[in-house]
Amino acid sequence: MNKKYCSFLTLLVSLIFVILLYPELQRPAALQTFVTQWGSISIIVDLFIITLLMLFPVVPFVLIAGVNTILYGWVGGFLLSLVGSLLGASLGFWLARTLGQTWAQPKVAKLGKWGTLIEGNCFSIVLLSRLVPILPSAAVNYAAGLSLMTFPAFLFATLVGKIPMIVWESWVGHSFWRVSHHPGQLLLSLGIGALLFGALGLYWYFSAKRLKDYMS
Repeated sequence: MNKKYCSFLTLLVSLIFVILLYPELQRPAALQTFVTQWGSISIIVDLFIITLLMLFPVVPFVLIAGVNTILYGWVGGFLLSLVGSLLGASLGFWLARTLGQTWAQPKVAKLGKWGTLIEGNCFSIVLLSRLVPILPSAAVNYAAGLSLMTFPAFLFATLVGKIPMIVWESWVGHSFWRVSHHPGQLLLSLGIGALLFGALGLYWYFSAKRLKDYMS
């Protein structure tokens, strides 16, 4: 079995699972019930779901991160979300590298000119893109996979960028699902995120612009 055939098969199986699991992803209670019913392998099931959502983000990741904190606590939920994100990012990178232009390039188009910068093998752009919530994470994975960037560099940039982002997403997601208990927490988490990641987004924008001007 060659790599391209294996990639297509992986993509197809992943899509089928996402379609089957979609109803469970809409409500935290349903997702919690589905995950916990697997007992000792519930963590593996949770990781599998997160990995799939990195390929097909049919629901906001922040909601899944919030459910993880409810199920496994703040530290356990954060680590689970982080590991799942890294697995999903790695799989997206591999799919883009093996399937190439025929599948990944249309997704990269969502990034516009920033996708071109990532394809230019820029470590800092991948790192900063992880800190900008409005950028589709899956498209960043695909753009990096199409670039000359090595996998270790991609994984390290993703790890460093994902840590603060998932801390914030876990906080927002947890506050969202518990908004009836502590409504002020959701507003506080959103406000802090808007300030911090908004400033990082501006820095990313101007850094990318300078790099683009330098490359042109």
